[in-house]
Amino acid sequence: MPILIGIDAGGSGVRWVVERDGITTTGSADAANLRNVGVDRAAEIIAAAVRGAAGDGAFASLAVGAAGAGDPALARGLERELRQRFAHGKIAVVDDAHVALRAAVPEGDGVLLIAGTGSIAYASIGGESFRAGGYGHLLGDDGSGFAIGRAALAQLLRSYDGRAPRTPLFEAIEQRLQARDARELLARVYEEEHPAGKVASIAGLVLEQASQGERVAAKIVQGAALELVELLRALVKTAKVSARELPLVFAGGLLAENSLLSYLIETRVLAELPLLHPVKNAPAPVYGALELARKLA
Repeated sequence: MPILIGIDAGGSGVRWVVERDGITTTGSADAANLRNVGVDRAAEIIAAAVRGAAGDGAFASLAVGAAGAGDPALARGLERELRQRFAHGKIAVVDDAHVALRAAVPEGDGVLLIAGTGSIAYASIGGESFRAGGYGHLLGDDGSGFAIGRAALAQLLRSYDGRAPRTPLFEAIEQRLQARDARELLARVYEEEHPAGKVASIAGLVLEQASQGERVAAKIVQGAALELVELLRALVKTAKVSARELPLVFAGGLLAENSLLSYLIETRVLAELPLLHPVKNAPAPVYGALELARKLA
């Protein structure tokens, strides 16, 4: 039986699934967002994951959904680098949003909202793709894990300056990062090889605190929900689907479980975009990549 490999390469890590003789196995590797680490480094990480998944690296087909591959030049660059590393087997590189949607909606039209390290709203309508957001943490990713983590860390730094009162959220962050002052906090973030991931890792803690009624955390989460719904509104307008019933797939680590964030988004979608029907607890995006690998084969 042929070996099929699907890979989801995002800002928080690479996840792979290999299908051999009808049996699937999974694994993970370092983050490989094309915009953050570059095409060459992303190709190295993904190639190592492929070899780990397939033993000698031989496969019939490999499908990669990569963060940053919404840029055709980056997608072509990564596919070219992978072809140089693997002489045999079919290879396809697509946007990570595409495989996330197809993991839950294998065929037909649908809408996707991703809130993980980054954020994006994506739709596939009549074979055409539409996007809102997804511009990376420096210029976009509104409502994302990075945006939430950055807002929380910025408020903590304000408290060190005496510009904001101390709150339970700040104590939780300090404990998580083992930082007691501004110097130590900055060191924990800026000494990371990829600081964006470290900042985004705080988002889960903010969601936990918000669910307990912590005021600063709740305000940050409310702002993130507004930004994510704004992405959906823009997408619906661009794709011209405001009068159609469509599935709305929730994806990304921040929307994997029920929280204040998901509740606020669902409430606003119900009020403002009632024809979008949320699909939660969808299969992991890597299974959308595996489905694409099956089609390639």
